[in-house]
Amino acid sequence: MLRIGLLGAARITPKAVIAASSGIESVSITRVAARDLRRATEFAQANGIDGVSESYQALVEADDVDVVYNPLPMNLHAEWTIAALQAGKHVLCEKPFASNASEAAEMVRVAEAEGRILGEAFHHYYHPMFQHVLNVVRNGTIGSVTNASAYFNIAIPQPDIRWDYATSGGSLMDLGCYPVHWVRHVVGEEPTVTSAVATVGPEHIDGAMSADLTFPGGATGHIESSMINESDPGNISMEITGTTGSISVVNPLSPQSGNTVTIRSESGETSAEFKAGDTYNHMLRAFCDHVVHGLPFPTKGDDAINNMAAIDAIYTAAGLPIRGTALS
Repeated sequence: MLRIGLLGAARITPKAVIAASSGIESVSITRVAARDLRRATEFAQANGIDGVSESYQALVEADDVDVVYNPLPMNLHAEWTIAALQAGKHVLCEKPFASNASEAAEMVRVAEAEGRILGEAFHHYYHPMFQHVLNVVRNGTIGSVTNASAYFNIAIPQPDIRWDYATSGGSLMDLGCYPVHWVRHVVGEEPTVTSAVATVGPEHIDGAMSADLTFPGGATGHIESSMINESDPGNISMEITGTTGSISVVNPLSPQSGNTVTIRSESGETSAEFKAGDTYNHMLRAFCDHVVHGLPFPTKGDDAINNMAAIDAIYTAAGLPIRGTALS
């Protein structure tokens, strides 16, 4: 039995961990801590959790917690992930992994030093639909990849912590981290940022970001994120072009909410919807299997550091400060 403690009363937590764990017999949610005891108590009562800790520190030190789930604001990921690791706990940390690549590297270093498991909660990666797309790319159905472009545009009204530099906000951080991850894994290489353009909102916040990438093997990439246009219904998609075909993916983020994968190749065109369960459940199962049985959990370690390094490079190319660094 893996006992999970929840840091914070984040909106994502009921979907990402509580509901996802309901079908996993070897997992239990034992306690929660929040900014204040009242908030933690209300969250626990609303979600059927027995234990409440009076502070984040008390939770990471609790004897009835084996795994800490960290969905705190981005600027707190490194601090409380490291505290949990040093308290002997495994950690599943929400994306983006840290404020920047330097923090990410330190988090990974501490996990290795403590002999604990530290994963990044990129839930899409563990869904059969995303794995199918990767398999189609790898088996040569569309030839060699020449370009991968990915988009995550949804409105996020202000005020919100994602519009706050102090909490490491920005569209690239909260939304664009996904397209960066999708494109990196589709191409299978680490990118160089050739250019980036931001629509700048308050206090160095990128309300929107677009970036062009190149890869060592010659492929190109493009990512876009935006949290600006409240009248736009949104765009969460990916386009992969190869030498002999292409793949279009609608909703690579959360295919359980509806998706389409269209493959065009020399054999013709197919289009299908994948109905293969919830991304969060697949991710949590994979993380638990990694902790208990040593099965693969690829979204950790160097993968987490490299995703943050690409994000840092995009901010630099766009003329914006890397998140988590002091403003001059």
